[in-house]
Amino acid sequence: MKILRTLVIFGGLSLSGYYGITNSVNPALAQIVPDDTLGDNPTVVKPNVEVKGLPADLIEGGATRGDNLFHSFSDFNVGDLQRVYFANPAGINNILGRVTGSNISKIFGTLGVDGAANLFLLNPNGIVFGANSQLDVAGSFVGSTAKSIVFGNGTEFSATNPEEPPLLTINITPGLQYGKTGLQYGQNPPQPIVNAGNLAVGQGQNVTLVGGSVISTGDILAPGGEINILAVPSETLVQLGQAGQILTLSTPTVPLTPSAPASVTEFLSSLDHDTGVTVSSDGQVTLTDSGTQVPLEPGTVIISGALSAANPFPGQTGGKVTVLGDQVGLFDSASIDVSGNSSGGEALIGGDFQGQGQLPLATATYIGPDTTINADGVSTGNGGLIVIWSNQSTRAYGTLTARGGAQSGNGGLIETSSANFLDVTGVRVDASAANGNAGTWLLDPRNVTLGFADTSNGTFDSNSNIFTPTGDEAVVNIPDIEAQLNAGTNVTITTGNTGTQEGNITADDFGITKTTDGEVTLSLQAANDISLKNVDINANSGFLNLVLEADSDNSGSGDVELMDGSIDTGGGAVTITAAGAIALQDLTINSDTESERNAGDITITAGSLLLENNSDIDSNTKGNSTGNAGNITITVAESVVFRGDSGLGSSTQGKSTGNGGEITITATSVLFEDKGSGIGSNTEGHSSGNGGKITITADSVVFNNQSGIGTNTTGKSTGNGGEITITAGYLLFDDKGTSTGKERTGLGSDTEGHSTGDAGTITITADSVVFRGNSGLGTNTQGKSTGNAGEVTITAGYLLLEDNRTGFGSDTQGNSSGDAGTITITADSVVFRGNSGLGTNTQGKSTGDAGEIIITAGSLLFENQSGIGSNTQGDSSGNAGKITITADSIVLTGDSGIGTNTQGNSTGHAGIIEINADSISLENLSKIESTTDTMGNAGKITINGQSIVLENQARISNNTKENSTGDAGTITINADSISLENNSNISSQTASGDGGNITLTLQDLLLLRNGSQISTSAGTEDQPGNGGDITITADLIVAFLEENSDITANAFDGMGGNITLTAQGIFGFNFPDQLTDFSDITASSERGVDGNITINILGVNPSQGLVELPTTVVDPSTLIAASCTNNVKVGSNTSKGDEFIITGRGGLPPSPLDPIISQTVIADWVTLDNSETENYQSQITPAAREESARKRPRRRIVEAQGWLIGPDGTVILTAFPTTPEAWANSWRKSPSCQDLRRITNGS
Repeated sequence: MKILRTLVIFGGLSLSGYYGITNSVNPALAQIVPDDTLGDNPTVVKPNVEVKGLPADLIEGGATRGDNLFHSFSDFNVGDLQRVYFANPAGINNILGRVTGSNISKIFGTLGVDGAANLFLLNPNGIVFGANSQLDVAGSFVGSTAKSIVFGNGTEFSATNPEEPPLLTINITPGLQYGKTGLQYGQNPPQPIVNAGNLAVGQGQNVTLVGGSVISTGDILAPGGEINILAVPSETLVQLGQAGQILTLSTPTVPLTPSAPASVTEFLSSLDHDTGVTVSSDGQVTLTDSGTQVPLEPGTVIISGALSAANPFPGQTGGKVTVLGDQVGLFDSASIDVSGNSSGGEALIGGDFQGQGQLPLATATYIGPDTTINADGVSTGNGGLIVIWSNQSTRAYGTLTARGGAQSGNGGLIETSSANFLDVTGVRVDASAANGNAGTWLLDPRNVTLGFADTSNGTFDSNSNIFTPTGDEAVVNIPDIEAQLNAGTNVTITTGNTGTQEGNITADDFGITKTTDGEVTLSLQAANDISLKNVDINANSGFLNLVLEADSDNSGSGDVELMDGSIDTGGGAVTITAAGAIALQDLTINSDTESERNAGDITITAGSLLLENNSDIDSNTKGNSTGNAGNITITVAESVVFRGDSGLGSSTQGKSTGNGGEITITATSVLFEDKGSGIGSNTEGHSSGNGGKITITADSVVFNNQSGIGTNTTGKSTGNGGEITITAGYLLFDDKGTSTGKERTGLGSDTEGHSTGDAGTITITADSVVFRGNSGLGTNTQGKSTGNAGEVTITAGYLLLEDNRTGFGSDTQGNSSGDAGTITITADSVVFRGNSGLGTNTQGKSTGDAGEIIITAGSLLFENQSGIGSNTQGDSSGNAGKITITADSIVLTGDSGIGTNTQGNSTGHAGIIEINADSISLENLSKIESTTDTMGNAGKITINGQSIVLENQARISNNTKENSTGDAGTITINADSISLENNSNISSQTASGDGGNITLTLQDLLLLRNGSQISTSAGTEDQPGNGGDITITADLIVAFLEENSDITANAFDGMGGNITLTAQGIFGFNFPDQLTDFSDITASSERGVDGNITINILGVNPSQGLVELPTTVVDPSTLIAASCTNNVKVGSNTSKGDEFIITGRGGLPPSPLDPIISQTVIADWVTLDNSETENYQSQITPAAREESARKRPRRRIVEAQGWLIGPDGTVILTAFPTTPEAWANSWRKSPSCQDLRRITNGS
């Protein structure tokens, strides 16, 4: 029979040709007895009629209804070597025959249709096709032991109740109606159908066998059509399509009157011909050829022969085979073939895909080890679909193929699944594609244990029922998975979640080694948890994609646990998904590539993620690969934790030319807990690709204990380092005191070795950023690299750096030639505390420039030796970078500082410092400086503000130190007021070069107290250098003579600098030739030419000089009388309240804020005593006194209420309070109480 199938499919012989050579003997009269149930349309059998060139019995007559022809028989049998054909009148598409008697229909010869109509044979007593039987039907064939055919309008063609109801004109989809079961109504189930022959129909047609049980040991052929085998154990309506396809099963809508047939065993025992099965004396049924014992409960399908709906014709798709029943088994060398020249067809055994759809589902399904099911695309098409399903127990041990075409086409889908127990140990699956994508092997039980077991091959002892499950879990042999993957087939294992089963996938030792080329996918999809231990997945050849999914049913629960081992996909993608937690413990995952192909992406989605104990996830380009590294994407609802030297990486290595992949983390919180934990995206070796971007977005991100992120270019790589971007609500870097060397907690993006690429940028955006305990970040150029360091940008509400060595850096180091990067900080509040800081430096023999530092903040605080700097160091030749700060307030205290310096043997210049702030306070040794101790020049310092206060040895300076040859820089300050107290200074001094210039432009006050200085002095003994110029413009310039506060522009060998002071008043200074212990203003030179001191006192004669002020401000109440004297008499009259008395020295104002009185209005003080009054009175005659009083009116003299200064400097007292309008016309602004407070309070 199998040879026949091969000839028909692949040899191209026509079906009619085959039928013509099977029998050339004269037939005997068949055992066909028509009944009289059709009334005036009886069935007639004509013997010895030539049909298709050979004698046959021809069945004519019958009742015609539309395109349907009905026949009715009391017996219907075809003997050995006999030929029986139904006549096919014109216009008839369906021929329906029923048997109303009580005997089995035995077909041992040929049954056919003399035409192209479909043939329906209905016998509730059973149908048997013997070993020599065959069909000669060009249309479709339906053989059934149903009791009736029911049509959609309720019309029934019944074999058990043939008289009712009458036949009507019908041309609609028919159905097969079965009676009630014995359990329910005491009746026996439907009888079986047995096929041991060869049942073949025409191209694209269907063969359907429906019985209480179905046994097929022979062959059934429907090239490109459908084969439907269905065992119906109970009352059921089998809905058929027009050509006999099985559509659905449902409860009947018409009453049935069943017969009482014998049992299946009795049925088989009554047969006297070879049917391929044997019944023993004890009632056991076995397959004759193999002796395999088979159960035959109602609803059982046994297939040991061939079912072929293959379609070998060019461009054609394979057909469909459906085998359904309560228990379905393929035994011995049974075969099912739905292959097609273009694409494979469908083979559904026990149910539809994943138990879905409307087809009846088997309770148990068995596929023997020697069976084959093929759904291949033979030439150009895709592989087809194979489904093996059961609700309780599936055992599949045979060979299953759904291969893509030899020329083109993808592999198909093979499913071996059960809702309960599944055993596929030893199964051979092939869904490969020679020139397309691999197909998939799907396993879909409830619980799955992956392990190592001996191949069972479906052998059972005599007491075992082959359809009875032996457990409630599926056991999948790992070597079988490995074998199918190496054969080029994707493997998918999926679990559900029903009953007591949770839907887990577990393995204590999970090892897979891929040794063949090509790309395949291993998918483990659990309704609940996945737990794999001692994992060793390795793609030595080709690419292995890995998919792990917990919570495949979207129930909201499911964890993934991967422990101890490694996963290397050879460049394949990795996808891990869980509704709950994903945990990696001592496990590495990498999807590296060493070819022109890109490395696989790694995607993780979970409720939470934990990597601990040296767990890593990497996707790199290696060797000579030209592909890019894969992206690593982590999306987590809650927390991501890296612990114990665990992390992520995506780099370019070796001589690879591809780019590193992007690493993206999105979570609520991210924690890097231990040393070595972190993320890296680097370019290494001789690679030319760029490093990938690292992006973290979370509410909270924490780096502890030497953890961090790095994107570096190393070796001789030419690519650029990757970017680092962190967006968080709270960002913490805390070393916790674990660092002992260069290793620190933080972020880094460097160029190293002989690399030529630029380091990547670092961008941080957060509400709050804290660096603590030796943590920090840096973008540097090192070694002999030529690339530039990356930029650092931080945008935050609050930024805190505290503890020793905590800070940022962007440096050029070693022999590098690239520039350091720019550091930009924008925040509401920035705090540097405890020796923390940031810097951009040039070091070693580097030639690049240091980067800029730009800070924009609401408030900026430096405490306890913290600060920022941009320096040139070592033998470097690059320049220090510029520092720009813009803030509302800036406070430096505790020896903190802002500086740009040149040090060591460096030849570069110090950088520029530019500060813009409303309030600037430097306290306790704090400084803003730009210095040089090399041949480079100190940098320029520019400060714009309102109030600037320096206290307790604070300083603003750009000096050159001993042995340096560079020039000091300039200092330019624009402010409302500057206060220097307690040995504070503003200086631009040099040891050997020229002193820098200092320019102070103030709106109000310059105050120097307690040894404070403003200096541009230059040179030392035997060292040249000119003093720098000092230019000060202020409302008032004030010191206290005894406090030794100086303004100096001195030199040793060179020229003294020039000092230019422009103010309304200058108080508390001497002008000696050399410095004294008093407050001095000097521009002298020890050996050279003294500088010039120019004082511009607006509206005052400079020749008056300056006077010393007392340290205690005069109390005005002691200087002004409460009222004028009343003892001046003229004649006999005494004036009351007429005089105004001023006390004090001539020219000295009563208050330090009062202007110096012009010399032209100063008179000697006199005292009016009584004698002078009397003498004056005696010199006036009474007549003169009377005449004077008569000629001029009496004017009352009152106390002065205000004063103005005239254009010539004359002070004019007024009897009315001075108004702003009056002062607007005055040449000088009035001193205010606020000015006085600044002096007395030291601010």
